[in-house]
Amino acid sequence: MLMYVAFRFGARLTRAIPLRVSYAIARSVGWLAYLVWAGGRRRCIANMLRVTDGDARAARRLARRSFGNYLVYLVDFLRFLRTDADEVNRRVAWDGWPGLQAERRGKGIVFITMHFGNWDLGAAILAQKGFPISVIADTFENGQVNRLVVDSRAHLGMKVIAAERMGPGILRALRGNDVVAVLIDIPQPSDGVEVEFFGERIAVPDGPARIALRAGSSVMAATLPRVEPWGDKVTVDVAPVPFTPTGDQEADVRSLTQAIFRQLEQFVRRDPSQWYIFRSLWVADLARAARP
Repeated sequence: MLMYVAFRFGARLTRAIPLRVSYAIARSVGWLAYLVWAGGRRRCIANMLRVTDGDARAARRLARRSFGNYLVYLVDFLRFLRTDADEVNRRVAWDGWPGLQAERRGKGIVFITMHFGNWDLGAAILAQKGFPISVIADTFENGQVNRLVVDSRAHLGMKVIAAERMGPGILRALRGNDVVAVLIDIPQPSDGVEVEFFGERIAVPDGPARIALRAGSSVMAATLPRVEPWGDKVTVDVAPVPFTPTGDQEADVRSLTQAIFRQLEQFVRRDPSQWYIFRSLWVADLARAARP
């Protein structure tokens, strides 16, 4: 109950005060979190070291900004609980929708994205532009909070598929020529696939590639970077991930996942501070953390 009340209060509060004030408070809280959350700071810096080719000073700077940007994203998330279609259309500055529609060829599109920019707006704007869209979402333990979040997405035209029921739900959606959006930058050391990212191996979920191959869907890599630090508008970085299956399922899953991350790496390089990665993603870091 307390968490539900906090979510509702936060949604109202972020609407009641000026946006720039909300963002200024959020960035301050984010920088404070960077100072006091030693584990998250350490992991984020380690991740950013790959992006900066080992430049420790630049990695620390990017990590600090990432913490601040993530708290700004949380403000946007709370505001999103009370948003509407007009606001979604105002906030997304991009005009490539006709080309994107052409990618729907009867077997749907799997959109692969990351914890980057404001990813929630991606599915919302697709729904407003006429794409039947399903999103994969973790289920909140608090039932009232979960209903609040699910309803906030559903009233904008999105169908929410619980992560624990991901497989069958996604296949049904894709076979209906729908669009499915899924986050992929989630560490998966024991039951995933290893690919190269910024020159080193990472362990990530194999599900998105596996399901796209099974359904025969188009695959698109996408992020929604914030246009400027103190405004709520985003743009769209999106690119098709061309791939021809060989028939060797495991090799195809690995190769397609690699192709996805090759494209996502280009997007991250444009502004790494908008990537929120506070968990160990690289295999070498996971191995070090597991040592007694």
